[in-house]
Amino acid sequence: MKHLKLTTLVLILGITLSFAFSNSSIADSKDDHATINGNVICLLPDYKTGNVNPVIATAPCDGYPPHHHVVVTDDRVYSLQGLQDGLKKIEQNPNRTSIQVAGKVQGSEQTGWVLFVN
Repeated sequence: MKHLKLTTLVLILGITLSFAFSNSSIADSKDDHATINGNVICLLPDYKTGNVNPVIATAPCDGYPPHHHVVVTDDRVYSLQGLQDGLKKIEQNPNRTSIQVAGKVQGSEQTGWVLFVN
């Protein structure tokens, strides 16, 4: 009987702590959302030379070969990642300068910054 009470107490304590940590991680993840103001740069591949050409497109870029996008602000460069729908909206937008992109920011000064768009 003593062993059963100890096991029950440990299970209750474990469940309580798991809820406490999961709630704090949910609260922390809400703080990671931000709206970034900057210029969207298309990184267009040049397969012949093996280089990447950074371009601020003056029209929607969804007609170009598959490529990556970054947002350049005054002090940071954010790599854009996320769901296809969110990235497609950026590709189809003809305005590329001084725009706002919202999403979840992850990274650091050492590893670089990533903006996950929805």
